[in-house]
Amino acid sequence: MNIFSTLFSSLIFILCPLLIYIVFLSSNNSITKNTKNMIFDIVLVSIIYIVSIYSTSDYPIINFLLLNSVILIAYLKDRVIVANLISLVLIFIYYNQFNFIIFMIVPYLVLYLINIIKNKYKITDFVFIDLFLIVEYLFLILWLLISNYNVYLSLGLINMIFLVLFNYILIHIIYLLYNLGENIIKDNNKYKKIKQDSRLKTSLFKITHEIKNPIAVIKAYLDMLNTKDRKQVEKYIPIIKSEIDRLLNLLQDFLLVNKANITFDLMDINMLIEDIISREIPLMEANNIKFKSDLIDDEIYINGDYNRLAQVLINIIKNSIEAMENRKGVITIKDVIKDNTINIIVIDEGIGISKKIMSKIKEPFYTTKNRGTGLGVSLSDEIIKAHNGILSYESKEGVGTKVTIKLPLYGKDEI
Repeated sequence: MNIFSTLFSSLIFILCPLLIYIVFLSSNNSITKNTKNMIFDIVLVSIIYIVSIYSTSDYPIINFLLLNSVILIAYLKDRVIVANLISLVLIFIYYNQFNFIIFMIVPYLVLYLINIIKNKYKITDFVFIDLFLIVEYLFLILWLLISNYNVYLSLGLINMIFLVLFNYILIHIIYLLYNLGENIIKDNNKYKKIKQDSRLKTSLFKITHEIKNPIAVIKAYLDMLNTKDRKQVEKYIPIIKSEIDRLLNLLQDFLLVNKANITFDLMDINMLIEDIISREIPLMEANNIKFKSDLIDDEIYINGDYNRLAQVLINIIKNSIEAMENRKGVITIKDVIKDNTINIIVIDEGIGISKKIMSKIKEPFYTTKNRGTGLGVSLSDEIIKAHNGILSYESKEGVGTKVTIKLPLYGKDEI
């Protein structure tokens, strides 16, 4: 293998793990600093291992120069312990090849001292790199002298000059490339943070607007209220109470949307459905709505949060009842086991949902109701996702709506 093939293969062994590391970090913004440092350390050690095992030994000076760039990156990123460990490994490797261990300790000891000086006197990275290279090239000259020019004879003068220049350029490129990757990661995280802040500000604006409306109505009626006028009291108090209920409902929905805690327990989903049905039947009867259930006559276990899933079912049934206001019809609830999932299906014969509304139905604060918060469906979707499930809607205007909740059965983590 000639010098250029050796150089190219060693270069691939070094750059590929670093590039994979950068791409991995840029696509995972939830990694902690400690985890990030641990992965970086593993990448550096992996490079040393790969180059040591698979790179040719025809030109050890190439491996020496390129592997030193790994130590340089470790020092620049304050991974001093890893840099020292890699230095010891390289000393051991070169001792086995050239049998002069005292001489091999010198450059790495000097590099360690340079790093201490860098941290103490706040030397810039580029100055540190140049000092690093000066030590490296002085060591190369000493290596030539001690080896009686064997290194030089194996490479030739032109190749030696090319290798030194290439090494100088490569180390700066590796440094710039790594910094570019770090900057891309930082910019990506900043963008996501700005996006999250923007969504939060929008949510706060909307919730403030929603809260302001019932408070304004309450204040207006209280200003007009004459406590000595019985008829006025009987007329205004229910309106005020209604607005307070609306306000409390809005705040409850908003708090639930922002409450991420889900407590998983082994539970019988059919027991939950039957419990919710018993609570909602009086409300259906009050609205002249018939009810039909078709549940599996058996216990069906899942890992879930009873209260949060109850909230989802109540919201779905409540929406079905509202969709059937002033309409005669039936609400049907059934469940079906299919492909390791329990499918809970709620079907109503209400007014249905248009395609335009269907496309936005899961968006927070989106509502077509005069007194709606627009958080119910969004909250339900978040709860079902937290259970590794799927909430889906099918609807046709004037015919009705079908809502399906798919949840993994007990012992199944995914659908």
